[in-house]
Amino acid sequence: MNARLTTPGTPPWRPALQRGLARGRAFVWFLLKTLLPLYLATELLKASGLLAWLASYLAPVMGWWGLPGEAAAALCAGLFINLYAAAAVAAPLGLSWQQVSVLGLILGIAHSLLVETAVVRGLTPSYKALTLLRVGLGLASGWLLAMVII
Repeated sequence: MNARLTTPGTPPWRPALQRGLARGRAFVWFLLKTLLPLYLATELLKASGLLAWLASYLAPVMGWWGLPGEAAAALCAGLFINLYAAAAVAAPLGLSWQQVSVLGLILGIAHSLLVETAVVRGLTPSYKALTLLRVGLGLASGWLLAMVII
């Protein structure tokens, strides 16, 4: 038994609170080191005009989902890195709730493809088909949602 738990006079909630605070600090640190650099990079790309230049080329394709061209950066971050990265990139873009919903649906189905494909690769020989299925279903469902709400 933990000595801290059996020390007389120590409230029973104190060790749980300490563990919770330690886990909370670790999670906040994870979020900061993941989100802050991507958020700042997106802001810098916006300020430099590079994001608008790239978005002008991607706008016709992203328009299929009712998304601005700039949302391609958030889509790529979510597809290849993780959902936290997508949130960090999408935050400064000023997307509407409809656009965030479409982007969230796509990425809810097809996210973190590099990591998850590596995991699935060890489980089944049809990992390429599963990855293509996830991407296809994500994009198709996002398109359908965009037709309904945008």
